[in-house]
Amino acid sequence: MPILRKKSSKKVNVENGNDNLIGDITINDFANSSRIHTRFKKAIINVSSEVRQKITIDEESFLNEMNENYQNNLYDSNKSKKSTKGVLTNQRNKKTNYFKKDIEEQEGIDYPLDIWFIISEYISPEAIGKFAQICRSSYYVVSTGKFWFHLYKSYYKFVPGLPERLQPQCMVRTHGLRACVIRTLHYTYFALKRKVDDVSYLRQDEPHSLIKRQCCLMWHKEGKMRWYFYFKLKELSKTTNNLLKQKKNTNGKKTDFIEMLEDVAVNIEEGCKILRVTCLKYSMLPPVIGLILQSVSMTLMPGFKDHRLQLGFGTSDIPNTLTNQVILNEVVNYQILDWWHPTYPHQDSIISIELPQSDSWDQNLL
Repeated sequence: MPILRKKSSKKVNVENGNDNLIGDITINDFANSSRIHTRFKKAIINVSSEVRQKITIDEESFLNEMNENYQNNLYDSNKSKKSTKGVLTNQRNKKTNYFKKDIEEQEGIDYPLDIWFIISEYISPEAIGKFAQICRSSYYVVSTGKFWFHLYKSYYKFVPGLPERLQPQCMVRTHGLRACVIRTLHYTYFALKRKVDDVSYLRQDEPHSLIKRQCCLMWHKEGKMRWYFYFKLKELSKTTNNLLKQKKNTNGKKTDFIEMLEDVAVNIEEGCKILRVTCLKYSMLPPVIGLILQSVSMTLMPGFKDHRLQLGFGTSDIPNTLTNQVILNEVVNYQILDWWHPTYPHQDSIISIELPQSDSWDQNLL
């Protein structure tokens, strides 16, 4: 009996083994098994290794085909790039030429000068700069004597204290007409606006803004219990540019005396400012004409009642190279005057016509 049981058990095991060899591994083999499977059977391992070998062989063949296709595509693309570069450059050149032609064709409407002169009659003094920047025609209109004569007649009003040069009987010649009209507007038109909205104390420049300017002239004047000291300072860039222009004109012999008399934009005082300092007492000052302002300092005097103004001048615009120092004690007030300011001292003689290169100055102060 026990021998028969052993045989039957072996047969069962053999049958179970044969069953396991047939087909793939299923979930039932692991979920309902009576023992734990630590490793795969040999037949299953052999099958999986064969499958892996086939997969690797297929992958290698596929990658080789991809590399061959990629190299062929690169070779074709290099050829196409070389051929397309010439096409693209030709297309770009055609486009640029096309746009240039469009720009040349579409420059705009060129109105005649008569229309610009008519429009200029309705321009206010504040908008002259904007009007001149519209186009070349408007700039030309602003540079003519007709424009400034019309502006003077439109805004002129009798004002007491108006210099004789700015009165109607003297506003006949075109030499320096632009500067004279601007000065007249500051006596009449802009003076009324200042009274309505007087913020001149906010617009007052500081003496430090005059640094790197050259002193062209200096003088003093005695008043009622006051002493006034004047320093005329001019920009270096404008002085050098004017000298170069004058040399070119004299060498080329392009200047004509008649053309100079008809020049509307001539202004000897352009780029000049005057520093007027009011003091309680007179102070001895060294001559600083021709020197450049390098430093400005305002301090309190002993007693803390009055101020002291120190101006350092030198031969160049490099700081800390002072040669002369001006010290003004008991300073009450100071003011920076532009060439169009009503209190700026001008040479308003009628007979003599000064050339732009001359720096002559009349000491008949207002």
